[in-house]
Amino acid sequence: MPDSILLIATDEAGYGPKLGPLVIVATAWKIPKLPEEQWDDLFEPLRAGFVFNGKRIVVNDSKAVYKAGDGLHSLHAAVSASHQWCGRTEKHVGEILPAIAPNDVKAIEDTPWLSGFDQQPFLDASETLGLLSHWRSTGIEQSNVLARVITAQSFNAACDKGYNKADLLSESTLGLVRSLLERHTEEQVAVFCDRHGGRRYYGGVLQHTFPDIPVQVTSEEKGMSRYCLSGAKRSIDVRFTVKGDSFTPVAMSSLHAKYLRERMMGSFNSFFQKLHDGKEPIVPTAGYPVDADRFLVDVEPILKREKIDREQLIRSR
Repeated sequence: MPDSILLIATDEAGYGPKLGPLVIVATAWKIPKLPEEQWDDLFEPLRAGFVFNGKRIVVNDSKAVYKAGDGLHSLHAAVSASHQWCGRTEKHVGEILPAIAPNDVKAIEDTPWLSGFDQQPFLDASETLGLLSHWRSTGIEQSNVLARVITAQSFNAACDKGYNKADLLSESTLGLVRSLLERHTEEQVAVFCDRHGGRRYYGGVLQHTFPDIPVQVTSEEKGMSRYCLSGAKRSIDVRFTVKGDSFTPVAMSSLHAKYLRERMMGSFNSFFQKLHDGKEPIVPTAGYPVDADRFLVDVEPILKREKIDREQLIRSR
C-alpha cells in the first residue's frame, strides 16, 4: 500500500495460569495515511461481524468471542482468514508454527504434553474469500502475524535468570515488535499494546529492546503509557493501554493468542487423560491457579509413574 502507516498490535493469552504456555502475538497492519481519529473507523467491518457458515465472526476481545465449552469454531475461522490475509498458505498449526513462532518450535516439540495438538486444517482460502473481502473493504491490509509460545520450562528458565513475570511479558512482546519492524519499511509506525499486568513504566524495557533509538516519554498516566522512538529513518509511537484490546487490531492479536493457547491446552489435557488409569476421568483444566492445584492432585500418580519433572510442567510464578 503506497503512502501507508504501519500499525503493530500485540496481546497475550495465559499470563495468569500456572499450567500451560504463555502465548504472545503481534499482528502487523498497513493502513491509509489518515488522521488518527479516523483509524478506528477503518476497522469497523471487523467489529461489525460477518455471517460465515451460520456463525457471526466478530473481531473482538477473545474473552468475548470464545467461551469455554462453545468450541473453537469462531476462533478457528477468524485465525484461518487472518493468516490467509497475510498471504500464508500453511495448512494447519503444526505447519505454521515454524513461520510465526520460530523461537519456540523446539521447546514445544520437546514438551510432550504440548506437542500432541490435533492438526485441524485451517479453512480453505476459497471459503474465506467473502469474509476477507468484507474485512478489507475500508482499505486496510493485514500483513503479518508473529508469536511467542513460552512453555513452562522456558518461563521458569527466564525467571531463574532474574526475570519477573512482567519483564518476561514486556521483553517478549517488544521482541516481536522489533522483528516486525525489521520486515517493514514504513516511516510512520504506531504500536498498540494491552497494558502488561499492572505495569505503568516501559521506558527502560523499550530502551533495552531498541538500544540504538532514543526513547522519549510522552505520558505515563493511569490509563495509558505512551512513548516516542525517533530514529533517522522512522518515527515509532508506542502505547500501552488499559483495556487495549478494545482496539480492533489488538483484539485480532488476542484472538490469535487465545487460539494458540487453547490448541496447546487441548494437547495438554489429552496427554494426561490418555495416561490416566483411574475409574473417574480427569477433568480438563485451563491452568489457572486454583483449578491447576486440583488438576495436579489428580495427575500426581501420572507424574510419579512417568517421572515427569514438575519444573517442566508448572510455572514458578
